[in-house]
Amino acid sequence: MSRAMLTDEEHLPRYSVGQAAQMLRTRPRFLHRLDSYEVVRPSRTPGGHRRYSRHEIGRIRRVIQLAQEGITLVAIRHIVVLERRVRELEAQRDAAWERLTERDSRQPKMRRSRVPPI
Repeated sequence: MSRAMLTDEEHLPRYSVGQAAQMLRTRPRFLHRLDSYEVVRPSRTPGGHRRYSRHEIGRIRRVIQLAQEGITLVAIRHIVVLERRVRELEAQRDAAWERLTERDSRQPKMRRSRVPPI
């Protein structure tokens, strides 16, 4: 299975609130609170019902871990936003590094010759 197919499958909204709550061993109300605090925003069906993907289930596991450590949902929302921003910046850095190394590999290497002192 290709990486793109895994990613598509991972982001497919398939689990209802009840199913997600059962998988995570939590209450549906907690999942509703995560949505109202904009910590995890699940997809919605045309009827307005929440649907969670495997990716979102993984994010909720991380949120539950932080909540068990005593961190508030408001603080968790900030952590989630900052983590997302760090991932974006890392991707930009990696892309810039790749462009730079690609450019360097195309340029001819210059010989260093000994320059006499002035």
